Amino acid sequence: MDGPQTLAPIFARKGSYLFLAHLHPDGDVLGSMLGLGLALMGQGRRVTLAGPHPVPEPYRFLPGAQWIQQWKDASGSYDVTVLLDCPDPARTGGLLESVRERGTTVVNIDHHQDNRRFGDLNWVDLSASATGEMVYDLLQYFGWSLTPEIATTLYTALVTDTGSFRYSNASPKAFRIAAHLVAEGAAPARVAGELYEGRSREDLRLLGQLLQRIETSADGRVAWLVLPSELAGNQDLIEAEDFIAYPRSIRSVKVALLFRELQPGQVKVSLRGKGEVNVAKIAARFGGGGHPNAAGCTVALPMDAAKAALLDAVALALPPTA
Repeated sequence: MDGPQTLAPIFARKGSYLFLAHLHPDGDVLGSMLGLGLALMGQGRRVTLAGPHPVPEPYRFLPGAQWIQQWKDASGSYDVTVLLDCPDPARTGGLLESVRERGTTVVNIDHHQDNRRFGDLNWVDLSASATGEMVYDLLQYFGWSLTPEIATTLYTALVTDTGSFRYSNASPKAFRIAAHLVAEGAAPARVAGELYEGRSREDLRLLGQLLQRIETSADGRVAWLVLPSELAGNQDLIEAEDFIAYPRSIRSVKVALLFRELQPGQVKVSLRGKGEVNVAKIAARFGGGGHPNAAGCTVALPMDAAKAALLDAVALALPPTA
């Protein structure tokens, strides 16, 4: 089984390392790439951090976030290219393909069940609560120090991918790792403040309006929210707010969906479940993927058609009522 021991020879190299984030980077990919990137820098390695999209405002507090470059095209050649928390290489927006053409060893570290094993070396651990947990294991295996900066990045990865330790992937191991990271300098109050307490008064008013748009199925088992197109310009609020948590929080709901129009004819869909429906299988039908209780896809349809198609798929996946 692949694991830290498999990757040891690669990370022992003295060459150049490129870390690529996926489209619309979240807390797990950013925390993981910064945690491992900072650790490699501490070992004297040459590290470049990049991605197709900028770092969202709520994550700019992360140590090293200022070094993550936004690339439209890949630049330079690298001995090793590392992708974390990225099950599909297409999610790099073509950057991985460009770098690979110049010759590089691709390392794929991830915890998604639909990972495509696209790396020259693949470490995929479905039991991990977050890719940040895997990076922690890697650093422990190497015996590299956990600085307060590294501890903060990995703690953020854990917090965001477990829904602040509310989701079913918040395992005993995740809590043990979080405790160790806090002991090494991660500050839970500061991380929570940066992630969840940065709203403006205008954002809060807008949130109130959006909550009134939540819809539910007749039996109350499915709830969804469509983000209006006029919200597209408020990127900070989109990235800072876990909108899908609100329809999911309804007691009777088994599957929640969030629909967001990226551009006319292209809709991003997020799905969350509570254990009765494998939403990753639903997302896979539309070219996406994820975890059994958290998945997503992008659908090339107008909003009304995308919503109808996803809701029909969810209805078919729900177990019959007694």
